[in-house]
Amino acid sequence: MNMLENKKFTMHKAPFIRKADHGENTTVMMRDFMIALAPLIIFAWVKNGLLPYIADKTNFFGMLYPLLLVLVGAASAFLFEFLWYYFIIKKEKVWISLAKSYPLIPGILLGMIVPVSTPLWLVVIGVFFATVVGKLLFGGFGNNIFNPALLGYLFLTFAYFGVMTGNNAAIGANSYFNAKEVADAVSSATPMTVFMGDRVGSVNLLIEKYGLLKMFLGFTPGALAETSALLCLLAFIFLTIRKTIDWRIPTIYVGSVFVLTYIIGAINGYAGTLNYALFGVLNGGLMFGAVFMATEPVTSPRNPNGVILYSFGLGALTVLFRFASSMPEGVATSILIMNMFTAALERFSAKLRVEPNKRKVVVSYALIGLLFAGIGTLAVVKNMPKHVEAPEIEFVETEQDFSTFNFKYKFLIGEEEVVVETDKSYKILNINNPDYRTDEYKTAFSELISKNKYKIYVDEAFETAVELRLTVITRGFSANLTVEITFNNDFEMTAFETDTRGESYENYEGWNGVHPDEATPPLIIENQDDLSKVDVKTGATVTNEALVNAARYAFKYIEYLQNITELKLVGNYQNYDNLNFVYVLRDADGKYLVEADKDGNLLSDVDEGVRAEIEALVSENQPEEFIASKEGNSITVQTKAYGTNPPLLTKVTYDPETLEITAFEADTSSETYESPYNKEWNDVHPDEALPNQILENQDDLDKVEAVTGATVTSNSLIRAARIALDYLAYLGGKNE
Repeated sequence: MNMLENKKFTMHKAPFIRKADHGENTTVMMRDFMIALAPLIIFAWVKNGLLPYIADKTNFFGMLYPLLLVLVGAASAFLFEFLWYYFIIKKEKVWISLAKSYPLIPGILLGMIVPVSTPLWLVVIGVFFATVVGKLLFGGFGNNIFNPALLGYLFLTFAYFGVMTGNNAAIGANSYFNAKEVADAVSSATPMTVFMGDRVGSVNLLIEKYGLLKMFLGFTPGALAETSALLCLLAFIFLTIRKTIDWRIPTIYVGSVFVLTYIIGAINGYAGTLNYALFGVLNGGLMFGAVFMATEPVTSPRNPNGVILYSFGLGALTVLFRFASSMPEGVATSILIMNMFTAALERFSAKLRVEPNKRKVVVSYALIGLLFAGIGTLAVVKNMPKHVEAPEIEFVETEQDFSTFNFKYKFLIGEEEVVVETDKSYKILNINNPDYRTDEYKTAFSELISKNKYKIYVDEAFETAVELRLTVITRGFSANLTVEITFNNDFEMTAFETDTRGESYENYEGWNGVHPDEATPPLIIENQDDLSKVDVKTGATVTNEALVNAARYAFKYIEYLQNITELKLVGNYQNYDNLNFVYVLRDADGKYLVEADKDGNLLSDVDEGVRAEIEALVSENQPEEFIASKEGNSITVQTKAYGTNPPLLTKVTYDPETLEITAFEADTSSETYESPYNKEWNDVHPDEALPNQILENQDDLDKVEAVTGATVTSNSLIRAARIALDYLAYLGGKNE
């Protein structure tokens, strides 16, 4: 008797075959599929449409937009299939063909996986590609190789990524962020995008920011379908009970991603917690893809062993794309790749089920297992913590570049001197040797710079025709102190102003009851030729030494000016009488002034030998913020707007007697924030809210707060108010 005649063989049936045995057909499966999708669609609408509308972050159209993504996707998919069968196939019973094709599904799914700001016309293009190329060209429902919705999504990602992830001004959404998330300044990137930037350190920060529960419930930025793991889990239970999907695919898929992600997390310091692995499962489109995409009966295997191989392959590829590529997700690509191998896995596993040679069976499955294990191992190896030897860098010295007021740090690497330039916030601007511009060296430089921050430096210098005013930052007893020092044209100190009342000393012992702010400056001015004569009294020793050191540092800047040999611009300001601009220049012969209009055209007579050089300096240093015009008791102030937007023009009206601002009219319509406005504005447009604050606090503009949602715009208007107050102060002095 033949061995095969004695071999018992049972072929497990796919879910839809088992349902057919009980009198249920594909239509019932599709109905169950839609029932499972409905809660996710409703949740997505509430999160991305209704809640932003209730919070006044979007309009009525924006409130409906999440539903429109799904409805437009479904309607366009139905229309394309109808036209296909009516004009291309030319079937007489089109409606019967449509009833068997279930045309709505790809359109609904595509509408759920694109970013929430995706234009509706782009959804139509994606649905066309999904329906025609991904489904109908293969012969229609049941004959397609790839999941149509994912194929359409991948097409949009490659062809229209910038448009798909851009700002949708009509509803206030931006990429995967709904209008409320944009207005609340939740972030500039989704959790998975942030994760791609730092696959180790970002996880704890993201969990701290959002919380695992919030991620599980679905209240993090993302597409309509990719946020609620809870609803995906409930859909999985429902579809499994209804025998609509094979439970093994989502279970093995998600489980393998969980295990591999845990291993990667464990070797990077997360061994004692499941947070890293849970983050990987709860974010991105994994849960939705596992339940609704990977389980599609047409594009997934039916053979039980094929199902297992298919599911492990999905998990290994997803982890590979997430951890060893520049892709922030990888679910869609993984499913499409495994779709290609579905038929091969079916044939492979079916033959092995009847293969009498057990060794061959074991070896065959072992080879496939090793392949998937190798893929997963590659992702693990790519994320092994790298031991990097810290470069041997020796800090030498630091100095301030008085021409730019930036800081220059000198280091020794071996015998080579390297100069690192930073701004006054210690952000690295330049490294003179390109060999040391790597992330490794920048990190090492930053650490040494942080340990050697400036205790005293010139923050600003303002030079006019008659004086030089310096702002010096010096370290006091408990905080930095700001000192304003004025010099005349002969470099004699004429004024020294500071405020040390934030220091911790309690009494003015030895000062005869006079506060150090009043006692020390006269002593510094009196002894400016020999600051060692300034008597630092008990009770405020550290503070007074800081003030003396500020004076010493100011004279270092004076020495820099005295040693200038080549023509340099050392200051510029606006002449409030004629609104032209005065440029203060120095060379070996001293200081002189040149006047120019707002377009940079020279109005002063200058030596032709240096005209070209002066014109270049003026052109490079034209002010961006100034009084553009004045008429009667009002001036128009120009200030820099957000990004590349046109400058803001603010009309400021004042009382000529009291020299107080009486009206502040701003027009910020060119700015990029959208209506409705941030909740901090209490439903009042920024053009109305900020001017009211400025009018109330014109005696102390520091009390005017830049508001979240329009920060850059707010600061621009505050600067306009400062320019206006400076002009009014000038008028006051002139009247005196």
